[in-house]
Amino acid sequence: MTSIPPSLDDPADPTRQVRLVPGLGTGRLHLLHPFNGRFHPIDHDALESLVQALARRIDVEAIDCVLGFPEGGSIPAYAFGRAVRRPVLLASRMPLDVPDAITFEQPQAGLGKTHHLYGLRRGSRVMIFEDELTNGRTAVNAAEALRKAGLEINQIATLFAIDHPTLWKRMEAAGLTLHAGVRLPPTYAPRALDTDVE
Repeated sequence: MTSIPPSLDDPADPTRQVRLVPGLGTGRLHLLHPFNGRFHPIDHDALESLVQALARRIDVEAIDCVLGFPEGGSIPAYAFGRAVRRPVLLASRMPLDVPDAITFEQPQAGLGKTHHLYGLRRGSRVMIFEDELTNGRTAVNAAEALRKAGLEINQIATLFAIDHPTLWKRMEAAGLTLHAGVRLPPTYAPRALDTDVE
């Protein structure tokens, strides 16, 4: 079992505000933190600090565009794109009748499992930036759809990763390097953890 990272023990560190909360009447758990604006006001300084730490570890010269997924990944993706001076494109659950749409599934979503990406050019080098990864299925589904559409993707970054072997194996099997700002122990997982990679 992975121990809680030291940053979660520091009372001054905003990542201490990370916690699991049950959804009203759903029984589903949700990871709450002050970095995406959904459940707390955004701590801009802390978000910038975490994003800058990730940016120092990532080859941003190999990225043409940063992709974010609604709703939790939108603000972190924007913050990262702005920090590394790359354009940001957000996925949408709104289906449009336009050419070159890229579609992928978010298996565990409660509201709308299908995402669409618009405005990407074949040959572009993209990177996904998420707020949280538990099992990594959505990110891998998106990467596969992007590759089929002729885009290059080999990096994914996330503010928080639930640190368990299957997540890392899934990323490796998909040919993706995962950069995690903070690795959270499995007790922080908002949904059941996969036990092996398909």
